[in-house]
Amino acid sequence: MFPGLAPYFFALWCAWHAGGISDEDTLTFEELVAKLEDTASATPSVDCLPALFGSKEQYESFKTRHAKASAGERDIHTYSGGAYLGIDAGSTTTKLVLISEEADILYRYYTSNGGNPIPLIHEQLVRIYELCGEHIRIKGAAVTGYGEELIRAAFGVDFGIVETVAHYTAARYFHPEVDFIIDIGGQDIKCFTIRDGCVDSVILNEACSSGCGSFIETFAKSLGYPIDEFANLALFSKAPVDLGSRCTVFMNSSVKQAQKDGAGVDDISAGLAVSVIKNALYKVIRASSADDLGQHMVVQGGTFLNDAVLRSFEMELGREVVRPQVSELMGAFGAALYAMENHDEGTNLISGEALADFAHKATAALCKACGNLCPLTINVFGQDESARSFISGNKCERGGGSKRANRLPNLMQYKYDRIEGWPLAQGDRARVGIPLVLNMYDNLPFWAAFFEELRCTVVLSGRSSRELYMKGQHTIPSDTVCYPAKLVHGHMEDLLERGVDFIFYPCMSYNFDEGISDNCYNCPVVAYYPELIRANMANVEAAGLMAEHMSLNDRAFFSKRILGMLGEYIPGLSIKEVRRAADKGYKALEAYREDVIAEGERALAYAHEHGLRTIVLASRPYHIDPEISHGVDKLLTSLGCVVVTEDAVCFPGENNPRGVLNQWTYHARMYEAADFVAKHDNMEMVQLVSFGCGIDAVTTDEISDILRESGKLYTQLKIDEINNLGAAKIRMRSLLAAMEDRKHGKK
Repeated sequence: MFPGLAPYFFALWCAWHAGGISDEDTLTFEELVAKLEDTASATPSVDCLPALFGSKEQYESFKTRHAKASAGERDIHTYSGGAYLGIDAGSTTTKLVLISEEADILYRYYTSNGGNPIPLIHEQLVRIYELCGEHIRIKGAAVTGYGEELIRAAFGVDFGIVETVAHYTAARYFHPEVDFIIDIGGQDIKCFTIRDGCVDSVILNEACSSGCGSFIETFAKSLGYPIDEFANLALFSKAPVDLGSRCTVFMNSSVKQAQKDGAGVDDISAGLAVSVIKNALYKVIRASSADDLGQHMVVQGGTFLNDAVLRSFEMELGREVVRPQVSELMGAFGAALYAMENHDEGTNLISGEALADFAHKATAALCKACGNLCPLTINVFGQDESARSFISGNKCERGGGSKRANRLPNLMQYKYDRIEGWPLAQGDRARVGIPLVLNMYDNLPFWAAFFEELRCTVVLSGRSSRELYMKGQHTIPSDTVCYPAKLVHGHMEDLLERGVDFIFYPCMSYNFDEGISDNCYNCPVVAYYPELIRANMANVEAAGLMAEHMSLNDRAFFSKRILGMLGEYIPGLSIKEVRRAADKGYKALEAYREDVIAEGERALAYAHEHGLRTIVLASRPYHIDPEISHGVDKLLTSLGCVVVTEDAVCFPGENNPRGVLNQWTYHARMYEAADFVAKHDNMEMVQLVSFGCGIDAVTTDEISDILRESGKLYTQLKIDEINNLGAAKIRMRSLLAAMEDRKHGKK
């Protein structure tokens, strides 16, 4: 049954219950209204914050100050001359700005795009050409945002620029000395540090939108208010509720509790505005003080059009900032300014006549050029002979139809191809299953040679994929562990399907002592994940799992230890043949590492010879797995960079002093690689970090300090099972733009 009055059941019960109350306990209507009014004016029994504005006069002064950061405007009907178009094709919104030769705004447009910006931009271009007529000539156009490449291909836009460059160009127009920009949109936050006239570092929110505009909009709708009205209520709240900095899920309970304690909607709205700022500052930017951000700040994005949010930002930092009046249009405005500064005599922008025949068709396809199997979207613009195509979704140039025979050096790909295709001998003693996971990416050359000498057949688990991950997903005990660890479960299931006599996956507290650290631990997950597999995958344990503790670092003890461990699985082993196998394993591993260093030297020589930028992609050995790195290395080569790994520029024996406890081998390699980068021009480092990796927090500050002491940039990419390179591409292009600026003397 679904009674029509179901939403009112509690109210009906209250009314029914009131029927049993005696006359002396009842109130007249007037008395009830008076009590409610008294309650509304009472101070709520919750923790409160200072009011955003003490008076209307203070608010008017605030508005007057921020109104000074405004762009000039001209009437498009009366203006005559050249113009420049800027387009910001965002993930959820589309913005266009047309400016005059003096940077006055002639036309502006802002709307949600419904996930398909092409029809909207086509419609707006037709409108702009109609308004321009014969008296305005568009001399240049630029596009930025997630849809940059698509829009540029569709409409012949002259320039495609990364969002950070567009926003910095706009911010610099309003505040030439700007050194920090924060852009809070509906779903994302972008923060840029400006140093020596170029973008120095970029911070993006990576996991949630608790510090974004949708955070406030969600609560406004839940309380039955339009977002504008809800935002205005916050301005003169006398007691903003202290809601802290929490995610939306937990904030719901805080808001409900505040309502129970007597907080008004105005107090809740003001509290949410403060919470947005606290989330942005302390959860996304992780600032400890205003000085961590900068002295000359520009704020932008649609969320900062909310005066309560802007006021909260200034109060939290204790200083004034600049908010341009075109805050929500800064990407498009910056793109228009960029087009004006960089245009040639002519423009490639589609003409008004060609717009009349414009057509667009998109079809889905699957790239089969390699094992990544990228899902592609093939866009065709125009018709018949004039049709042109643009392919999106590809992680490398091959999916885009490129036939480049001479691809740029990529150590990530080199190492993965070597390990995945490692020659495995066939023996008659036992079928040994080895999962290609975690530290096995680092140690496989040793184990392959070791078991080959023992006349065993080595069976590797298959290539990582989403499908393989799903095979073992039901056995993962905690969702907070990093994705590389979660993949182990699928690899175990895969080995069982391949029919092996036992699975060899030992616990290893120590890595090799490479002479570059004070100790040589593996991280706890890498070291002891075999124990977790034993406890959570009964089928693997029953099939035979060799997960005992051992160390390769102690060569003298290794042979005795592993002889006792393998005796159960490989009968008839002798200490002599185990020692011989170990010697062969150590030599194979040493040769592999020498090959990686030699390949790194060749890659660096190639970059130097061809004047190419080099990126040291610092990570852990298992990040070479394409399922884990999601093709970040190929993204970099597609942007014209040579990619080198940390172990290719990290040389044994160089144990330099560190500001942190240097006891993990993989961390030590990255520190040494950072030292190498700091000494070389046209080279930067990008660190890959998996969500759920707690101890990588130790590396962040140390690597950053090493690089910045030498004037280098620090870029970190957090990756997990979600395959989305959109944010990564923004970070990489911003890094390359900064490198280019520095190369041309903008220091």
